Amino acid sequence: MDDPHLDAGLHESALAGLRRIHWFSGTAGALWRGMRDVAGATGSARSAVRILDLASGGGDLSIATAERFRSRGVSAVVHGCDISGTAVSRARQLADSRGLTGVEFFQLDVLEDAWPEPDYDIVMNSLFLHHLSEESALRLLVRMRESAGLVLVDDLLRTWSGYWLACLGCRLLSGSPVVHFDGPVSVEAAFSQLEVLELAKRAGLQGANLQRHWPERFLLTWQAADVSHSGQRR
Repeated sequence: MDDPHLDAGLHESALAGLRRIHWFSGTAGALWRGMRDVAGATGSARSAVRILDLASGGGDLSIATAERFRSRGVSAVVHGCDISGTAVSRARQLADSRGLTGVEFFQLDVLEDAWPEPDYDIVMNSLFLHHLSEESALRLLVRMRESAGLVLVDDLLRTWSGYWLACLGCRLLSGSPVVHFDGPVSVEAAFSQLEVLELAKRAGLQGANLQRHWPERFLLTWQAADVSHSGQRR
């Protein structure tokens, strides 16, 4: 799915498969558990929570996040960014079909290009870290720390059980040959739990919390020391 020359039809089929995998894995719920304290500001007179979803793919997690905030009466502005024009187009279509406002998608290279805004309350990504080398992953985590009060990273763990779950799950949940190939290969390329924690430490995410969740995935959460319970920097 990383191939910039991938046929648009194959890419859209893979994105549909990835949405089902996100649902099966409970990814939106895992991310929400990492940020739900921000919703404690419900009803207060405060500006909208500003969220950046890096490598947002088909946009389902960005949209799920926006909908969860809205259902709790909290105003949120969500920006989704992806290097793929096909993914961004599909994400915009999905947002339009839900009638959502305050959700925007942009095409850019999240490692090299300037992000839509310099500062956010929350910066998150899912199933992206394993695509990166150690050096690039470190650079991404540093950028995330410098740009937000709350950092969330959800990804695969490199384990044998995760590998076989990916082999089986990708075939059960998607007919896309791209997904069938990418799933097991992604687990092989993923970091171990200890490697993720070491990367977080080197990136300055002191005190970061890592929680494992189904199926052989992790959620890394870090909050800046100068961030209030509402999620905004003091």
